[in-house]
Amino acid sequence: MALFFSRRAYHAKTQKFTNNPASVTRYVAISQTNPDGTIHKGAAIPQADWLERVKQAGGDSEVLIYVHGFNTSQTDMLRRLKKIEDGVRAQGFTGAVIAYDWPSDGTVLAYNTDRTDAKKTAPYLVCDGIVPLLNMTPRPKVHLIAHSMGALVVLRGFAGVGDSASAGARNWKVDEVTFCAADVNADWLERGAWGALVLDRRAARFTNYYSGQDKVLAFAGGLINGGRERAGHMGISEPITKGQWDIYCNEQYKRDVPDNEKTQVYSHRWWFDNDGFYKDLALTIDGADAQTMVTRRPTNEADLALLT
Repeated sequence: MALFFSRRAYHAKTQKFTNNPASVTRYVAISQTNPDGTIHKGAAIPQADWLERVKQAGGDSEVLIYVHGFNTSQTDMLRRLKKIEDGVRAQGFTGAVIAYDWPSDGTVLAYNTDRTDAKKTAPYLVCDGIVPLLNMTPRPKVHLIAHSMGALVVLRGFAGVGDSASAGARNWKVDEVTFCAADVNADWLERGAWGALVLDRRAARFTNYYSGQDKVLAFAGGLINGGRERAGHMGISEPITKGQWDIYCNEQYKRDVPDNEKTQVYSHRWWFDNDGFYKDLALTIDGADAQTMVTRRPTNEADLALLT
């Protein structure tokens, strides 16, 4: 069973989601998918029914929401959702694993369009996903893992939705927020900057996994974003807010990814195939002490290194 909520527009005649922003959020339950990630059997269902299925999948205790990035079709989102669910379940996570599907065009040529749509649809991650989950009884812990431009969706959503989003979830707050390969400005996350402030207010803890080997983010920071370093490439600009953690992943990538697979695209996506990353992610979601995790090593700087 794959569960996600989507802000992609739906074309009734073709019975397919498009890459355009929708005027409503749809809640989708997929009972079967083909090996290539395309939908075999599934449907949009009422929110109440969807929340009940989230509960049945383990969401009565914990929910992990995957927020995909730039250049991600719905099919690719489903493939990665399955990888994430398999990865954290192998490490003992028993909660529900779901996704927020925002309208990325699924093409490398649509960076600016995707960025516009990411910001436009970001509030619905909170209003139509996080808040209804927090209003469930019993109230689950809600965690997020955002990849690439998904980090922008999280930051904009968190910044754009106030405490009155729902009477039942006033002063709403999630548990663990994790970014990997985050395509957001590194200085947005330094202590006192707007991104760090909203994460401090809306999350119990924030963890940023980054890799200097990420060739996509090197290009995104060096050219597309005018030299503004990406948090997923160079880490958080110092100083770092207490309770927020920067995890250096260069050595994990260099050791685990074969040389013939160290391509530009895969350097940005390798996380989804790495058991060590999932082990660290599962420990993080479980609330383990950031400095004593068996998956991490000290560095000669303020951050920690993933090496397991």
